[in-house]
Amino acid sequence: MKMGNLDMATKKIIVFGGSPPCAKCKNVERAFNEAVKEMGLDAQVVHLSALSGEADKYGIMLTPSVVINEKVVVKGRVPSKEDVKKILREELK
Repeated sequence: MKMGNLDMATKKIIVFGGSPPCAKCKNVERAFNEAVKEMGLDAQVVHLSALSGEADKYGIMLTPSVVINEKVVVKGRVPSKEDVKKILREELK
């Protein structure tokens, strides 16, 4: 059975930020996109407004913020690419 592959498929990484996104939010989104590509992960990075109902669901108060697997993993900072890869390894294992 390919259950492991199914678990990795369709993973969603949500970057919450301003609309339109500010420079910091764009940098976070870019870092996650690059890390996903470099690590060969089957995940999609999406940008949503920090003023959306979805952001309210996670209690987003600072931007940029990132949610993976229903868990807020970044709040109000721009992590380094190495930090992003570490986060992805921990959250998408």
